[in-house]
Amino acid sequence: MSEVSSRVDYDVIVVGAGNTALLAALRAHEAGAKVLVLEKAPVERRGGNGYFTTGIYRIVHNGIEDVRDLISDLTEEEHDIVVEPYTSDQFFREYLHVTEGLVDPSLMEMVIEKSTDTIRWMVKKQNIKMELTSNFVHRIDGKLHFVGELPISAKGAGAGLSDFLFSELERKGIELRYETGAEKLLVNAMGCVVGVTAKSKNGLQDIGGNTVILACGGFESNPAWRARYLGKNWDLAKVRGTPYNMGDGLKMAMDIGAQPTGHWSCCHAIFIDADAPVPAIRADTDKSSKRFYIFGLVLNADGERFLDEGEDDVSMTYSRYGKHLLDQPQRMGFQLFDAKGYATITQGGIFHDYVGSPYTRADTLEGLADKLGMKPEILTATVKGYNEAIQTGGVTNWYKIAGMPEDRHTEGITPAKSSCAFPIDEPPYYAYAINCGITFTYGGIKVNRRAQVLDTGDNPIPGLYAAGEIIGGLFYNNYPGATGQLTGAVFARIAGSNAAGERLADKTARS
Repeated sequence: MSEVSSRVDYDVIVVGAGNTALLAALRAHEAGAKVLVLEKAPVERRGGNGYFTTGIYRIVHNGIEDVRDLISDLTEEEHDIVVEPYTSDQFFREYLHVTEGLVDPSLMEMVIEKSTDTIRWMVKKQNIKMELTSNFVHRIDGKLHFVGELPISAKGAGAGLSDFLFSELERKGIELRYETGAEKLLVNAMGCVVGVTAKSKNGLQDIGGNTVILACGGFESNPAWRARYLGKNWDLAKVRGTPYNMGDGLKMAMDIGAQPTGHWSCCHAIFIDADAPVPAIRADTDKSSKRFYIFGLVLNADGERFLDEGEDDVSMTYSRYGKHLLDQPQRMGFQLFDAKGYATITQGGIFHDYVGSPYTRADTLEGLADKLGMKPEILTATVKGYNEAIQTGGVTNWYKIAGMPEDRHTEGITPAKSSCAFPIDEPPYYAYAINCGITFTYGGIKVNRRAQVLDTGDNPIPGLYAAGEIIGGLFYNNYPGATGQLTGAVFARIAGSNAAGERLADKTARS
C-alpha cells in the first residue's frame, strides 16, 4: 500500500448523505468529533435512498406504553389506541423465517436488542419526530386499533426525516460537501485508513481523516453490476430510489481488502407502476409502489397467475415479489381487483399508494382483457379457476386474515392463494400495470458489532467503519418489512460512536 499524507483534516469522514449517513454524522458530532460529510449528488437530489422510504421502523415495543414515549404529539384519541406489543421473540422468529436462517446471528441479535433504544436516541437526543403509521390505524367496535406490528414512523416519512437531518447538520455546523464523491480510501503503510480521495467539479483531492464511515449504499443503480451479480434481465429493472448508488463504497473497501459477504445475487425489489420514471422523481418518494396485491390477483402480460398473493403478510413478501416479473413475458404484469378489492385499496383510507395511479377499468373481464392486450379466454379462465378454488370459512375481516394461511385460501390450483382469497366477481374490474422496482442490494462488506469493516481474515481494518445498505449479512432472499431504515439507524449510531471514539494514541500510531 502506498505512502499517504499524514495530515488530519477531520476526525470522522462520512461517505454518503442518506438518512443512515446523516445519523452517523450527528452521532460522531455528538461524541465530540470534527465531521465531514461527502455527498455525491447535487443539493437538489441529495438524501440517498432514505429520502424515498416510508420511514417506518420495525422495533421491539411494549404496545401503547412505548408508542406514547416515542410519539410526542398523539391526539387524545390516539393516546389510548390499542397497540399489541411486538416482542423480541417475534422479531427473531420473523427475521429468521424470511432470511431462511442465513442472517448473521450476531448482527441480527444486535439489531433487535438495540432497535428500541436507537429510536429513543433519535427522538430524545436528536429531536426527530415520530408518528403513528397511519395506514394501519383502523376503527374496530368504535375504538382505534393499530393493526400490525409497525406503529412507529418518522414524521413526514423518509423525505421528512431527510430534510430534518440536513437542517440539523447545518444548525450544528457539520461540514457537508455536495457533488463530491469519494473515489478511493487512503491507507498508510500500516494498513490503516487515514482518509479518502474525493472527486468534485474542482478535480481530485486527498482529505485526511482519523476514521472513515462508509454509508453510501449498495450497487442497485449500476446496471452492469446488477447483471453481473443478480443475473439475467436485472440490468433492465427500474431503480426506485437514488441513481447514485453505483457500488463505489463497496469497490473502495474491497480494493483495500474488505471482506465481501451476504447475498450478492439477491436484492430488495417490489412491484411499482409500469410507467414509473427513471430516474425516480423525488416528489413521488414511495408513491410508485404497488404493495397490496393481497386483495386481488397478480397476473403476467398473458393473463396468467404466477405467484401466491397471500403467501404471508404483505410486509414479509413485498420485497421479494418484484423479481418474479423479470421472468415473465415482457418483464411486466398487472394487479387485478374487482370493485370490492378496489374499494379496499383506494376508498377505505387504509392504503394510499394506489390513489392517483393510472389504471385500466372495464365492466367485464373480457373488456378488460381487450384493453390490456390479453386473450379474453385466458384471463376469464384464470379468474374462473381461482374463484372456483376458494375455500371459505374463518374470519372475513381483512385485518384479521391477511397472512393467515388457514383463512380463506384456495385448493386445487397452482399457484395457490394462501390467504385473503376473496372472489373476483363484482364489476367493474381494475388493473394496474406493474414492473420490477429495485430498492437496494443485499450483498455487501462484512462488519462486526462495533461496525468496524473486517478484512478477509475477519480482522478489523483500522479506521474504517460502515453503516446501512453497504453492510452484507443482514438480509438473505428476503427481509422483514421496515428493517432497512432500522438497521441503518442502529449501525449509524454504533459507527458514529466508535469512529469518533478512537484515541489520539491510535491516530499517532497510524500517522
